[in-house]
Amino acid sequence: MKRTILKIAVCALFVAPVLSRGQDAATNAVAPAVPAQVEPPPVVAAPAVEAPITNAPAKPKKPRTSLVASGKVLNVDTNAMTLTVGKHTYEITSETRITKGDQPAILSDIAVDDKVGVSYKKAGDKLNATTISDGKKSEKSDGETKNVGGQM
Repeated sequence: MKRTILKIAVCALFVAPVLSRGQDAATNAVAPAVPAQVEPPPVVAAPAVEAPITNAPAKPKKPRTSLVASGKVLNVDTNAMTLTVGKHTYEITSETRITKGDQPAILSDIAVDDKVGVSYKKAGDKLNATTISDGKKSEKSDGETKNVGGQM
């Protein structure tokens, strides 16, 4: 007899939370008594712990579309349209923008041992240069400095 009462009490402890969740908010009826010969309910797993909610919206990271490098020019090949900086050789395409001293330039304006910055994209095994900037000022034929806006 004591075992039967103990079984009913244990079952009631397990079933009461399940039944209270399943009741409708409008119905305040008491849960029916559990018969003595009912098997205990299966063990319900605890709910997973959720990450804390923040007010800031998550910003998706943009994949890098171009990479950068800088260094000393080791080789300039105007026939193959390539520029070698350090260990890497960059392909020059029709979209490549080349500047020398903040002025537009062409590949032949860049000399060996110049320090350049290269922005490039990978295309398979090739490195396609998108921009090349040479920090040296372009040479003037008469050696004069340019007067910008009347300032000297």
